[in-house]
Order: sequence, then structure tokens, then C-alpha cells
Amino acid sequence: MKVLHVFFFYFLSLGLLCSVSAKPLATEKIIFSSNRDGNWEIYMMNPDGSQQVRLTNHRASDLNPVFSPTGEEILFVSDRGGERDLYMMRTDGLGERPMFRTAPAYRDYPAWSPDGEKIVYAQLDRDTKRTTLYTAKPDGTSVNRVVVMENADGTEPVWSPDGTEIAYVVLDEIHWASRQIRFINLKTRKQETLLPDDDARRWQPTWSPVHNKIAFALYRREPPQQSIFIVNRDGSGLQQIVDVLVVMRTKMLTWSPSGDELLYSQSIGGKSHIFKINVVTRGITQLTRDGSNYVGDWFDPSALPVSPQPQLLTTTWGEIKSGDWK
Repeated sequence: MKVLHVFFFYFLSLGLLCSVSAKPLATEKIIFSSNRDGNWEIYMMNPDGSQQVRLTNHRASDLNPVFSPTGEEILFVSDRGGERDLYMMRTDGLGERPMFRTAPAYRDYPAWSPDGEKIVYAQLDRDTKRTTLYTAKPDGTSVNRVVVMENADGTEPVWSPDGTEIAYVVLDEIHWASRQIRFINLKTRKQETLLPDDDARRWQPTWSPVHNKIAFALYRREPPQQSIFIVNRDGSGLQQIVDVLVVMRTKMLTWSPSGDELLYSQSIGGKSHIFKINVVTRGITQLTRDGSNYVGDWFDPSALPVSPQPQLLTTTWGEIKSGDWK
């Protein structure tokens, strides 16, 4: 037993060293997932599509990457443990490790809180067979359920820029395959549906870092329509941004840090490619051309309000030493 404790703290300390040594990105970058090399891996590129570099190299599927708020780490989804779960790595692709020290569970669609102290994600409940939302610290502790789903599923959560709300997608509540975007106030637990509509399917909410706007994908049968829209948080100012064929089962939409551009994944000829659109001029640029590619996240160090603070994202040795690790 003593030997096991020694090994546990040895590997734990290695993980901490990886976190502490993580350096924030110095330039603006986009991360995404691609199968161009025969397997789903995480890649990084410049905002103009240049210098596309592969970060992961694993036989499992690595998907849905998101930057930490300070640009020091990447949180992503992988099935390398047998089913989809959350993993961390540095922005150079090194220091890969599971977010949770517990047995793997089906977790997906992670998103960081603006202060970097929590992560929200969707998790499958093995008992109810429903997917619902949880939050946890980046070290996998302090797990809390955000909302209870009884006759529907909750997924694709995103945090508001001020950290007071989470927007997420409710599946199959009105009828089979229905999709609604809902907000939950984290203090009052009050919930509100964005643009209530029994017919339209809305998913992939992504919160602009400025102007309190939401971008989302929409599909409507009558009249046939599949588009990307933006709208104010209060439901006003609805605008169609681009009419595209989009996918429903992976992340495909995110804002630029400045809030004036959107990244989206569009299906073309049986493959998915990443495009960038200016929401003011509507100018479109194609960023990927090899394999299929899905949007991840966009980070700009110049958009940080203050210098990166590693203590927001890493657990200190003193906290672990005084905790329950006995």
C-alpha cells in the first residue's frame, strides 16, 4: 500500500509539473480537429489558415478542443480510455493527461468558465440514460450537477462572458429531434428559452466575447432552411449570417476573440471544412482543405484583460497536501 502511495504522488507531481510549466500562447491561434491523417487528431493554425500543425498523435479519436482562458492549456475530448471523456494538454501538445482521476465516463462538449476556475460539460447518466450538465474544477474535483434532465437531454454548454449564465441545448423535450437553446442563471437557477419555437431546431450556441450576442445553427423544415444566425441575449436583433449545410453531432461554430468574426464548419462534397466569416462585411475565407475538419476554439493573447495568471488554472501542491489525498 505504501508503494502505491509513492507511485500515486510521483505521477501526480508529474502532472502538476506539466501544468505549472505550461506557457501561454504568444500569438493568436485556432485549434480544430481533423481526420486528414487517417484519424481524428487535434491541430493548431494561424487565423489566416497558415501553419497548420498537428498536436496529438493517438490511435483514438481526439475532438472538440478548447483553450483555457489564459491560453496555457487545451481541454479536449478523446475516447482513448474506452469511451469519450475529457483530457488536458499543454498548447504544444505535450503533457496529455485525463482531467478526472476517476473511472472514465461519457463526457463531451467541455467549456471553461471565464475565470478559468471551472469547466462545464455534458455527461451521460448511466442510470437514467440521459445526458445532463455538470461543472468541475480543472483538476477534476468539486463535481456538481448544473441541471436535472428528466424527459430530455442537455448538451453543448457554453459560459456567458460574465460567468453568470450557461447556455445549452435541450434535446427531444418538445418532440423527437427537437433542439432548443436554453439559459440557466447559475445563482437563481432560473431558466429561459431563447426564441421559443416548436418547429425550428437550434443548436451549437456560442457566446460572443463582446456585445452579449449568441451565434447558433438553425434547421427548419418549412420553409426548408439551414443557417447560422446571431441574436442578442434578450432575443432581439436576429440576423442570418450565412446559409450553409452544417453538421449536428460535433462542435462547428465559435467566435473570434474580438467578436467580429465567426468560424464555422461546412459540409462540402462529403467532407467538412472550416470557414471564417466577418459578421459585418460578410466576407468569407476558407481555412482548411485537407480531410474533414471541425471547429475548436480561437485564442488571442492580446484579448486578455490582464497578464496570464497560472494560479487560476493549476492546483498548487499546498492545496493537495492539505486536502483529502491520504
